[in-house]
Amino acid sequence: MRIEDPLRRAARARGDHPAVVAPGGAVLSYRALDARVDGLRGRLAAAGVRRGDRVLALLHTGTALVELLHGVARIGAVLAPVDPRATCEEARWAASRIRPRLVVAVPEATDASALVAATESASLWIGGADEPVLDGAFAGEVIDGGDAAAADAGASPLDVGAAWTVVLTSGTTGRPRAVVATVGNHLASAHASAARLGVRPDDRWLACLPLHHVGGLALLVRAAVSATTVVLQRGFAVDTVLRALCDDGITQLSLVPTTLRRLLATPGASPHGLRTVLVGGARADHVLVGEARARGWPVATTYGLTEACSQVATVRPDEVIPHAGFVGAPLDGTCVRILRASGDAAAPGEVGEIAIAGPSVAAGALDAVGRIVPLASGGWLRTADRGDLDVHGCLTVLGRGDDVIVSGGENVSPDEVEGVLLAHPGVADAGVAGVPDAEWGQVVCAWIVPRGDAPTLDELRASCAARLARHKLPRRLVVLAALPRTSSGKLRRRALAASLEASASRRRPDDALG
Repeated sequence: MRIEDPLRRAARARGDHPAVVAPGGAVLSYRALDARVDGLRGRLAAAGVRRGDRVLALLHTGTALVELLHGVARIGAVLAPVDPRATCEEARWAASRIRPRLVVAVPEATDASALVAATESASLWIGGADEPVLDGAFAGEVIDGGDAAAADAGASPLDVGAAWTVVLTSGTTGRPRAVVATVGNHLASAHASAARLGVRPDDRWLACLPLHHVGGLALLVRAAVSATTVVLQRGFAVDTVLRALCDDGITQLSLVPTTLRRLLATPGASPHGLRTVLVGGARADHVLVGEARARGWPVATTYGLTEACSQVATVRPDEVIPHAGFVGAPLDGTCVRILRASGDAAAPGEVGEIAIAGPSVAAGALDAVGRIVPLASGGWLRTADRGDLDVHGCLTVLGRGDDVIVSGGENVSPDEVEGVLLAHPGVADAGVAGVPDAEWGQVVCAWIVPRGDAPTLDELRASCAARLARHKLPRRLVVLAALPRTSSGKLRRRALAASLEASASRRRPDDALG
């Protein structure tokens, strides 16, 4: 099945409307973006990129990556964005699965991109600066315009079944997964998100999430589908976000709980004209969400994953959030089941593994030699996340199944303990994981970033005792300057736990570690 290119449709319907605002403030209208993408399509074709080929991009957030996303689609090729800060080893591992025909990179990523190109026998484009990386930087290497027949062959309409992106998961529990999503997957997600959150002609979505993660890419697709504006910000910075809310007419904002907490901790921070703050990427603390809403921030909690092209279930800002982890009804077209260990469907309110099905579920993942392996068995993707569905079909997410701490035979959710720790006035950030213990099997260990003087382990246990059962109270404490997080803000619990392995046998279970 083929459909009209959404960018081309937006350029025809709202040619003069701003499509992208670059980090430096430059504005591209839909007509200008459409023309630039057509020019890029010709250069890609001249570089030998054909339908089904993969283009690995080591690019910062900017218009170059937006152009490349749409440019590959018009050829029928596939974009694989990778963090430009990746080490040579990380880039080589990613490329071993992606098997790119072309590598596009900023100068800072020259070593990694050159290694990938040499290993994979791929063409290499290195730009002279961040934004012009796809403009005049390759005049000596690539003929502008290329083979017209090759460029026109896959220009429009788009094949909904064709692969469009390869996105690496966050890799919080080990090596990332290289997830392959089709044109149809991305467009289904964009339409379902718009149906849940609504679209206004003047919407301006601030993109401060990395564009090499699905949450960032999803914003670009949504904007093109809705012919609205995306304002790009290179990484999250409190002052830059607040300035954009004040000066740039931002109506929608995507955050993770950590970045929302940083905004709320800033004196005078105001949501201005925001109508949606989409908070996902990790389970949001109920106290944090309640405080944000009470101060006028229109928080919409969401659950999503790379394998579903972003959102699975989302609470609108005007809906009640009755308890921690509540993310509401699945998006239109998405089905959610809760599975018991046996694989049978759980009853309403029964906790089990979250499984999803629907048109946004990705086509598969790349194996060690670059082949696409299906992810969903019988149409259902098992997520390894734990949750339950209520009698109305609304989803509550409890956390990763492999994050659960089993202490003395009792299950402990790290997310629950983290939420209680973060309510302490002396805790700016917190992470929780299980560590081995000879008597209990595992005990709860807390890592905190203090706000001022660090509280002691005894103080934290006393403050948590009213909200947590005794077996859930931290038995160890580590004070850090910052917690290890991915570029999208997810806590790397495995890294926390690994940091104690060497010393675990030398310390008592109730030692406070500093």
